[in-house]
Amino acid sequence: MPFAFRSVQSPPVRRRRKEAGTRGTDTCPVDVTVLLQREDGRVLLVPRPGPLAPPTGVLRHGEPVTARALAEVRRQTGVGVDPGDLEFCHLVHRRTAGGRGRLSVVFTAQRWTGRPRPATVWADPARPPAGRTPRTAALLAEFTAGALLSLQGWTVADGGEA
Repeated sequence: MPFAFRSVQSPPVRRRRKEAGTRGTDTCPVDVTVLLQREDGRVLLVPRPGPLAPPTGVLRHGEPVTARALAEVRRQTGVGVDPGDLEFCHLVHRRTAGGRGRLSVVFTAQRWTGRPRPATVWADPARPPAGRTPRTAALLAEFTAGALLSLQGWTVADGGEA
């Protein structure tokens, strides 16, 4: 089902002063990823500096995830996606090497305008190519399985997976 856009007015936010020792503990960086998917099921991967990965960018303060998704697809692949063609498909909450959390919001799009840049690769998500990142392989496995949420790097003691 396509992502439905609607605007709602947020209630006023009462700001509290930060407590001592909480600096930085209330933030979690958010990545935004888009899987462009052809009719045959293949998804588009782009050559980043290094391994192949889907178009991904870091959400900026005050920016909607959909705006970042559209901007990264255009910047990294050269194609345009209509906001109504984005579909939410997955959320990844991973633990970084430093022990901090990081979220990845993943969308799919099955329609776009333009042609992807020549260096891009159409890959079978069930059999990712060798030149991809381990995170890309994990994401594509979860996507293929139809999972909506995955936890990566969290332990049972953290409330996550083993």
